[in-house]
Order: sequence, then C-alpha cells, then structure tokens
Amino acid sequence: MKVQIDEITPVKKSLTIEIPEEVVSKAFSKAYATLGRQVKVPGFRPGKVPLYLLEKKYGPSVTEDIMRELVPDYYQKAVEETGIFPVEFPSFDKIEPKRGEALSFTATVEVKPVITISDYKGVIVPLMAATVTDADVDKALTAKQEQHAQLETCLEDHEIVSDDFAIIDFEGALDGKPVQDGKQAGYTIQIGSKAFPPPFEDELLGKKQGDVFDLSIPYPEDFQNKAIAGKSIDFHVEIQEIKKKILPALDDEFAKDLECETLDELKTKTRETLETEAKHKQEHDQKKALMDKLIDANPFDIPAALVAHELKTIMGSFPDQQGVSEDSEKKEALMRELEPLARHRAAESLILTQIAEQEDVKVSDAAVETELEAIAERRGATIKEVKKMFYQKEGALEGLKSQMKESQVLDLIYAQAKFEAVAAVTADTAKGEKA
Repeated sequence: MKVQIDEITPVKKSLTIEIPEEVVSKAFSKAYATLGRQVKVPGFRPGKVPLYLLEKKYGPSVTEDIMRELVPDYYQKAVEETGIFPVEFPSFDKIEPKRGEALSFTATVEVKPVITISDYKGVIVPLMAATVTDADVDKALTAKQEQHAQLETCLEDHEIVSDDFAIIDFEGALDGKPVQDGKQAGYTIQIGSKAFPPPFEDELLGKKQGDVFDLSIPYPEDFQNKAIAGKSIDFHVEIQEIKKKILPALDDEFAKDLECETLDELKTKTRETLETEAKHKQEHDQKKALMDKLIDANPFDIPAALVAHELKTIMGSFPDQQGVSEDSEKKEALMRELEPLARHRAAESLILTQIAEQEDVKVSDAAVETELEAIAERRGATIKEVKKMFYQKEGALEGLKSQMKESQVLDLIYAQAKFEAVAAVTADTAKGEKA
C-alpha cells in the first residue's frame, strides 16, 4: 500500500491511497469464484459458469462489493500509518477498481488539530462575587410565598386590576368566521401575563363579573400561529369570575408549612441555600473565565465537523427549538446566532482533551461506575437500565468518559489557577469587559 498525504488546511487532509494490483486481482477472483458457485445460469452447472458471462451480468455489483470491502479497510490502514486523527467520516473521490490494475483513490477528511497547550497552570482569573444580601433572602422568601399563594374569589363589584385572575368565556372570529381553537369556556387569564396580545388584557382592566363585550385585537406579524399573524381577530367575551392572588403571611406558621420551626430558621436555611447556589455559580463563572483565557491564548483552526456537532447538540437542547423547526429561515438565523457558542465549545473540548494527554489524565472504571449510579439516581431509574442505555447506544459510553475526562482536567487546572480580586467583578461585568 502506498499513501500520500496532502494538507488542504491545518485541519483538513487529503490521503491518496494505492491498493496493490495483486490485492485487487485477488479480490476479483475471490468474488467471481464465490458468485459462480451461487448463481444459476441455464446451460451451466454451478461453479462452471464462464467468467465472461459473470462479468457481463454481474460486473457492476461485483465492482461495488469490492469497493465496499477494500476502500474502508485500506483507508483505516492509511489513517493508522499516517497517524492522523479524523473527526468525521471521509469523502472519497469516484473510484472504479479494475482487474489487473492497482486501485488508487483519494480520501478527504477533517482531522483533529495538532496543538500544544502551554501556560495552563497558574492562570490568573478574576475573583467573582459570591455574596448573598438581605435583599436576596427577601426576594427568595417572596418567591416561596408566591409558590404557596391561593386564589380568592373577589366580590361581584370588584373591578379587574393588573395581576388579577379573570375566568372568561371567549370566542374569536376572523372575517365573521370562527377561528380554529379560538373558542374557550372557563379560561383563566392573569392580567399582565401576556398570554394574549397586550391590547386584549388591557381591555379587561376595569371590567366586572358578568360583563359581556366585544373587541377587535390586532395580532403581530411574527405571531406563531400563521393563520392569524398580522390580522385582527374579533372577540366576544364574557367574564364569569374574578380572583385575586392572596399570599400567605410571612410568619412562623408559614415557616412550619415549609418544615421549619420558626421564621428565623426559614430565613437561615434560605440564606444557606442561596449561599450554596452562589458558590456554585461563582465556580461556574470562574471556570468559564479560565477557559476563555486559555482559548484566547491558544488560537488554532477548529474542524468544521466539530463545530457542526456542537451546534447540533445545542440546537437539540431547545425543547421545540423555540418553534423554529418548521421555519427554515428562523432555524438558519438561530444557527448563525449560536455558531460562535458552538465554536467556543469545540475549542474548549479540544483544549481540555489535549491537556488530558499532556497530564496523562485517565478515567477509571470505578469513576464511570459511580457516574452511572449518579445518573440513575437523577433519572429515577435503575443502574441496570442506565447501563443498558449507555452500552447499547453506539458511542454513548465513550462520550460519557470524554465528558468525565474533560471535567477532571478542568478541575485540575482550576485548582491551580490564581484568583485576582478586582473591584466589583461579577460574572455579568466580566462578560461585558470581554465583549
């Protein structure tokens, strides 16, 4: 086998691979010998069909089979011989093996960049705030009150104000014809929630229980329901009931409902929870700042295939891709917006993987077992179910190990970082400075 490697870019290579003539001829002979024993041709016994008849009738399929057999095998041998690290499936030029000739083909593939990361120990990182104020505690307690609030029916003469809950019957029409799914009875709407276009909610202000009225509401051009986007819908509305949200008193009784003996104990536990969350956020933001510095200090070409993989992962994290999956223009716009983040994640992964090689970081079987048990606990599944999922899905276990290795490396260099106190530095201000 002969192999010639040419550099298209630092992360894209062209491999010209030659398979020896004797290998190609042997493959043809073997293929036709097997075929001759299997096929039935009138006038000939099995195994006695002339080669020229087999070539005439089955030549194209035999050639295709030989390509499928030889090309991937010799491509893999060429990869091992040259020492490149492909990050995608290769593209092959058009090839057609012929009996009695060597087979030469070209494989084009993106590869992992050859990089060496320096100065990753003792990186200076801004020390970000991890403080919890009394105002933060008050805000958290208010949120707890909101979670345990109850709705109380208002008196019949009560006029709707912002934040009230109105139970309404409504029916929408466009050009005198009912709108699909535009009729509801006993629908609850909170004024200010923007469940409907603001003009609809504005029209409810000041209304009372029993009021019946008509209104016309213009819908914005970018409204998700294309059937009514940019059009005015006529509504017939009847107010059945009005309710007001009542917050529980912030006292010892409320604290007991939350499994605390006193309000002071609830405040203390709330502060402790916020402080834990603040420390986690501080570590997360400082690790991000650390990786930003390493990426800026170690520029290199990033394979487009890795960026595309990260972008696919990010897009998949949206529950319904924010309704853009059916709109190609919106999807493309969102992908363009997220591309820098995908590129950043790809660079981060390459840097951490390289440092793992330089530091000889390994993931033990015991660590993988512990992680699988943690995943099972988070998902409320059995360890057997989780193992089945990771072991049966191709690449899933290796992907988990890669994530664990990257996490170990990040913890390693984070532990060696130097944190520099800067006045009023927070995660938000740090982002602003970088921008």
